[in-house]
Amino acid sequence: MVRKKLDERIRTLFQHTLRTNQRALLLLVGDHGKDQVPNLYQILDRTAAQSNSDGKITQRHSNSVLWCYKKELGFSTHRKKRMEKLKRDKKRGLAKQQLSGNNGGAGSAALEQMDNFELFLTNTDITWCYYKDSHRVLGTTHSILVLQDFEALTPNIMARTIETVQGGGLVIFLLRTVKSLRQLYAMTMDVHSRYRTESSGDVVPRFNERFILSLGGCSNCLVCDDELNILPLSKKTLSRLTKMGLKGSMTTLEEEEDDGDGSKKKKKRDVITYKTDDDVQLEQLKETLRDTPHVGKLVELTKTLDQARAVLTFLEACADRNQKQKKSVSPLASAMSGSKSTTVSLTAPRGRGKSAALGLCLAGAISFGFNSIVVTAPEPENLVAVFQFLVEGLKALKYQEHYDYTLGYNYGLDSGDGGGGGGVAGRDNTKCIISVSIHGGKGDNGGQQPQRIQTVRYVRPRDVEKLVGAELVAIDEAAAIPLPVVRKLMQLNPNHGGGSKGKSSGGAATTAAGEERRLTFLSSTINGYEGTGRALSLKLIKELRDSNNTKGGSGARSSILDAAREASDAIVGASTKKGEAKVHEKRWAAEAAAAKAIGDPNSASSSGSGPSLKELDLSHPIRYALGDPVEAWLNNLLCLDCDSFDYNNTLGKNNIKGGATSSPSPSAMELKGGAPAPAECELYHVNRDALFSYHRLSESFLQKLWGLYTSAHYKNTPNDLQMLSDAPAHNVFVLLGPTAEESEGGGGDDDDALPDILAIIQISLEGKISRKTIQAQLARGHRSAGDLIPWTMSQQFGDGNFAQLSGARVVRVAVHPGVQGMGYGSRAMELLFRYYNGEMVSLSGGGDEEESSDDDDDETPSESEESDEEPTSNALLHKEALKPRKKLPPLLLPLSALPTPRLDWLGTSFGLTPSLHNFWHRKVGMTMLYLRQTSNELTGEHSAIMIRALPRRSGWDDAWLPAFGVDAQRRIGKLLGGPFRGMEVSLAVNLLGDVVGGFHSWMKNAARNEKKEEDGDENGTKQQKMDKTALQEVKKRSGTQSTKLTAAELHYHLTPHDLQRLELYSRNLCDHHLISDLIPSLAQLYFTSRMGSDFRLSSVQSALLCGIGLQHKSVDDLTSELSLPINQVLAMFNKGVKKMSLTFHNLLVEEESKGLLGGDAMKKAETKVHRIRDVVGQTLEEDAAEGATVAMKALTQSGGGGGGQQQQAEVLNSGVTGTRMAPELNDPEIMKYALKGTDEEWANALKDKASVGDDGGTIQIKSTKKVKKRKAGDGDDVMESVLKNEKTMSSKKKSKKKDKKKSRKTM
Repeated sequence: MVRKKLDERIRTLFQHTLRTNQRALLLLVGDHGKDQVPNLYQILDRTAAQSNSDGKITQRHSNSVLWCYKKELGFSTHRKKRMEKLKRDKKRGLAKQQLSGNNGGAGSAALEQMDNFELFLTNTDITWCYYKDSHRVLGTTHSILVLQDFEALTPNIMARTIETVQGGGLVIFLLRTVKSLRQLYAMTMDVHSRYRTESSGDVVPRFNERFILSLGGCSNCLVCDDELNILPLSKKTLSRLTKMGLKGSMTTLEEEEDDGDGSKKKKKRDVITYKTDDDVQLEQLKETLRDTPHVGKLVELTKTLDQARAVLTFLEACADRNQKQKKSVSPLASAMSGSKSTTVSLTAPRGRGKSAALGLCLAGAISFGFNSIVVTAPEPENLVAVFQFLVEGLKALKYQEHYDYTLGYNYGLDSGDGGGGGGVAGRDNTKCIISVSIHGGKGDNGGQQPQRIQTVRYVRPRDVEKLVGAELVAIDEAAAIPLPVVRKLMQLNPNHGGGSKGKSSGGAATTAAGEERRLTFLSSTINGYEGTGRALSLKLIKELRDSNNTKGGSGARSSILDAAREASDAIVGASTKKGEAKVHEKRWAAEAAAAKAIGDPNSASSSGSGPSLKELDLSHPIRYALGDPVEAWLNNLLCLDCDSFDYNNTLGKNNIKGGATSSPSPSAMELKGGAPAPAECELYHVNRDALFSYHRLSESFLQKLWGLYTSAHYKNTPNDLQMLSDAPAHNVFVLLGPTAEESEGGGGDDDDALPDILAIIQISLEGKISRKTIQAQLARGHRSAGDLIPWTMSQQFGDGNFAQLSGARVVRVAVHPGVQGMGYGSRAMELLFRYYNGEMVSLSGGGDEEESSDDDDDETPSESEESDEEPTSNALLHKEALKPRKKLPPLLLPLSALPTPRLDWLGTSFGLTPSLHNFWHRKVGMTMLYLRQTSNELTGEHSAIMIRALPRRSGWDDAWLPAFGVDAQRRIGKLLGGPFRGMEVSLAVNLLGDVVGGFHSWMKNAARNEKKEEDGDENGTKQQKMDKTALQEVKKRSGTQSTKLTAAELHYHLTPHDLQRLELYSRNLCDHHLISDLIPSLAQLYFTSRMGSDFRLSSVQSALLCGIGLQHKSVDDLTSELSLPINQVLAMFNKGVKKMSLTFHNLLVEEESKGLLGGDAMKKAETKVHRIRDVVGQTLEEDAAEGATVAMKALTQSGGGGGGQQQQAEVLNSGVTGTRMAPELNDPEIMKYALKGTDEEWANALKDKASVGDDGGTIQIKSTKKVKKRKAGDGDDVMESVLKNEKTMSSKKKSKKKDKKKSRKTM
């Protein structure tokens, strides 16, 4: 076998990393790169052994290997299976045949290589890990990390695994064979499948290009092929390693030549000890505290000076419990004795040992006698290191497992026991400790107290109520928890202990007011793979610091006054010449100096007053040396260190050198150009090809951009950076001041200056899905990746047409922390809406989205030129030196220079909070269309979707928006008593206020326009017709919910007895409990706009009606939530119910009045009678006269014969002149209605009337009736006729009653 000489620069790199306790990075390009891993392991092991024998390095902690891969290794990791396979192959002759081949030398080399690899697998401690299980390696330490299957790597996995490598270790990337490293630019990653949508374009892997180019900036990085030939990626690094190798060999010769000189030996020993000042101070501190109880054993476990100081500060805070009865001896303990709560904040970058320090502190708290300790973090897996060092601390304090304490894990327990979520530990749920119960009775009094149980348990962040009774609350990874949740976790309940005043249940010290004190420890990673932000340090800690310096509570004010009074009393004035002595001026100066000394947080006297805040920071890494180049490279690649980036130093010249991190100075976060007026700022589009080109200015701008993300959001992961760079549907816009173009075009030293970023908007284009895809996915109940809003709306409303619309979803909006709340976010969203709505004139000459593809082609001309030259051999791989592209498109472009895509809506999805809902609804003008019923496990927030239509660019009508809005809010109102019962009542009222306020006026106008059109008014505009269409859609989805309540529907909701009870309560004649069952119906009627367009309740009345009626909260709960006295709450509630009761009464009165003929109804009836008056040709009088004439003629003709003259005489004797009636009709009752006079007399009377010319008045004729005197016998005939008439009338009434009875029976 021919052995190949190893390049000395590789061994030089290993020697350098071992001596400086730094890490090395190696990129192996080739399909056989994994075969070189055993060789690299042996070289590194031999170099370490040689350096250790020479005394040039300290002892290494671990020699294990972590091998991470996607799914398949290509070989078996099981030793027995490998041996059995070799035996089977030897028996069959396959092994010899495969290894011998045609060339004996090659076969022996392959056999030796296989034996070398087998020995490596057999004799090396290797941890095999899938990429999807990379969270299992948290807290572990390894000497070599192998990352296989580069296409499956993500930034999160990269940051998570590289952090486990110790100083002097090696990180190896395995890549497939390529002819040129530029081919890696276009490598398709597995994560790209999630970025592709139906309407998006091709994925451009910009992150890979930036990854390869960034390797040249790492001083401890080498790129080799699968034969360990070094590729010239960075000539600067190679020349540096060459010089280091020559210098190391010369130094070795000098040391060997001068080996006999004693002075040289002493000098040599000084060099090889390699102990820094921090290491010496740490050893001295450990020696000093070795015999200190509770402290010495725990400090012995610390690794760095920063960690030891943090543990001492934590333990000092815990020690105040025992020092309460004594005189305070420490500033921190003195501060705690005068306040209700104390907060100790510990912030550090990844790998500084903060979780270990927190675990050792909890062990110390147990030894100091704390009974109830609660630890919280986003996930139980985040506390693996905390509980691990808690157990190590207990062991160092002589606690024994199972005898003194027991451990609880996150499986086999109920979710309420340990608070850890229960379930069974598996691949997705790592087995970890979530509780420690100490029952040995080892307290701070040496066993004098009775035996008690001390607990350390994990509680999820959203379960704030489970923190009741906790004496110590430790919040780990606080930056990954939303700021409102952290505030709730830090709130103090004065009666949480349940004990009497002056003494708590666990014997903890209490304040002078009798309130129990709680310690709060905040531990946070300000940058890392978990996804963190700067909201904790920029907002919460700043609030605590300001409160500590200025407000300080009542205790701080009293202490300041006392100190000022004492300082004033100490100055005694002279008995004579007081004016010359200036006693008053001296007293005023002494009072001011004393007050300033108390208010100064850095002074010793100030620590005894006010809410105490102690800030700690860890900067020294645990596993590797400070200034590790691999850490600096990783932080720069993934923008993990952008929090310490100097905003005013755009080139990063004063940035952290060598990977060390520190908090940014206050001036670093200030804006160079100040805070311009929002109306003068403009929105610019960021070209991502230029942003991720690894150019100097582009990197500076990227760091500033990502720094705003981490400062404005609580959760930022490295994967978000890859999504921003590679996702084809994503775009970035920045809001810049009016001097942005001037700063870009400056000359001289200002060429490199970049404008201040005031706000950032990241959007994702969604929708435009084909109908076939929609039907296929909805039929199976599935949804494709991406297109969050279209798929959600289609599923929720059952409308597949919405997914065919195209829109833009706002992924993030970040505003600079120095100008938040000044209107810059609203200004940016306003400009973005105007851009997508087509209100900005495009200077590019086109307005369609088809032209955007041309811009993509023109953005990377250099890349296309370079890719045309296809290499023919591997010679280019060993000669090429990669550099950033020179021809770059403009980084920033105004919106007027971009073509406007045709979109239908602009939406967003976020975790619902009152402030965010106020921003998106009131300032941006979006409508709530969806609210997820299940809340987020970490934040407790419900995911919401809000949308605003783009009417000018849309080819569809906007009828879907109000229809979906009314339907969504109707659903939310019905769910307020269930999944949304814990929502704040003010937020619930705002969600339902869109129906009462926003949509109601629109619906009223639409209904008025519809009525005008029905009346014949055809002059309606296009907008009125669209409103009519939208109103029809609203009625179709909400039914009668869009119309005013009627009396019939009111009786469906409330009975007359219920209305009577409401009236009694409105008159203060009964208690509110009497109408408690009616409040849900009242709330439903009000919040669905059934009370009319003019009916309104005040904000407090609406909140009470919503809280009691829809959320089913008690009056006491609403009293505390609204911060109002109980009598005011009940008074406002009574007024609201009274107003609704009067509205119901008026509605019933109006309905009842419609059945009575009065007023307008009477006038309408008279008008109707007047119209039907002239239906026939003659009146009733004329018709009666005509009938009488005909009847008399008939009677006259039938009156012939012998008795005719006698009958005529009888008729004439009757006294009726001119009539011809039968004698049987001569009845007095009938004849009194007969007309007197003959036809001639009436004709003459009418003729005389006409001659006079008078149309009105009466007509008279002379009566010819003879008055006949009544005789005595005539009265009997009258009485008989009267009785006869009464009988006939009674018979008629009886017949009518019989007819009614028959009709009832038939019915």
